[in-house]
Amino acid sequence: MDDLICTLALKKIKGLKNIHIFLLLKTFKNPCDIFDAGKPDFLKAGLKDEQIEILRNTRIVRTAFFEAINEIEDASKNGIKIITYNSPFYPYNLNFIRNKPIILYYKGVLKENLKFAAAVVGQRNPPDYSLNLAQNLTEQLCSSGFSIISGLAMGIDAVAHKTALKNNCYTVAYIGSGLLESVYPPENRNLYQEIILRNGAIVSEFPLYSKISAKNLIARDRLQSGSSLGTFAISSPVNGGTMKTCGFSLKQKRPVFVPEYAKELMDSKDNSGLKSLLGRNGVVALKLDKNGILDLAEVMDELRIVYNDIYEEKSDTRSSLLMQPGLFG
Repeated sequence: MDDLICTLALKKIKGLKNIHIFLLLKTFKNPCDIFDAGKPDFLKAGLKDEQIEILRNTRIVRTAFFEAINEIEDASKNGIKIITYNSPFYPYNLNFIRNKPIILYYKGVLKENLKFAAAVVGQRNPPDYSLNLAQNLTEQLCSSGFSIISGLAMGIDAVAHKTALKNNCYTVAYIGSGLLESVYPPENRNLYQEIILRNGAIVSEFPLYSKISAKNLIARDRLQSGSSLGTFAISSPVNGGTMKTCGFSLKQKRPVFVPEYAKELMDSKDNSGLKSLLGRNGVVALKLDKNGILDLAEVMDELRIVYNDIYEEKSDTRSSLLMQPGLFG
C-alpha cells in the first residue's frame, strides 16, 4: 500500500498525537508495516497501552483509511498535493523545529529543499510608513536571493506577497484553514490565486475541510517562522498576532528583526509590540535612515549564523563561511 495513504491514515486516528506517530515512524521503516504490527512492537516504539488499544481497534483503523483515501481523492480532483515530512518538497527549515507537521497540503509549487527563506509579517492595519518599509525590505530580501514567507493576511502580509510577486521572487503563504475552505481573508482571493499562478505556494497543515479558527492561525504562525531563517516583524501592537510568530521564532532559535522607528513612532500603539521585543535575546534591532529605509547588509551576518548553526552543525569552518560573499545570492 502507498506510504502516503498509511501516513495520512495515522493522522486520521483520533487519540494519536504527532509525538506518537513520530515514535512509530522512527521504529518502522515503512509506515504501512505499522498496521501489521503487534503489541510488543508498539511497546518497543514507546507507545502506552491507550495508544496501542486504539491501533488494534479494527473499526478505528478502517475508518482512518477510508478518510485518508477520500481526502487524497478530493485533493487530486482540486489540484492539491499532499506530502509527508520526508518529501524533498517539504520546507527544509521545518525539519529543525519541535512538533513539525507530519503532513502538508499545498496548491502551487513547493521548491525542493527550500532553505533560503525569510518571514515578513506584521499587523493587518498598519500605518503607511510600515507598509513602505515592508515593501522596501521585501525587495531587498528578494534581490539577495531569499524566498518570502508570510501568512496571506491583510496589511503587511499582503504587501510582502505582492512585492515578492512583483519582483519575480518565490513566495509561500501559510494559512490557518483547509485548502478546500473559503479563502481567508476574502479580500485576498485574487492574491491567493496569483501566488498559485506565479508558481508560489499556498500551504496548510490542516485537513482539506478544516475551518479557519484562532487556534489554527496560531499553529500556522509557527510554520511561518519555522520555515524561515529569520522573522522580520514590521509592525505590531502588544496583543497582535505577529507577536505569536515572533515568539515561535525565538523558541525555534531563529532571530527576530525589529525596525527601530523614530521614538514617537515606537511609542505608538502600532509598534508597542515591537518595542516590547527590543532588548530580548534573539531580537535584532534594525537601524533605519532618516527616510525610514534600512540597509539589509547589516543583518546578513545574523542570517548567515542561523544558516551555519542549522546546516553546518556549528563546525569549525563557521568563521570562514561568515565571510563568504553572496551566501544567499
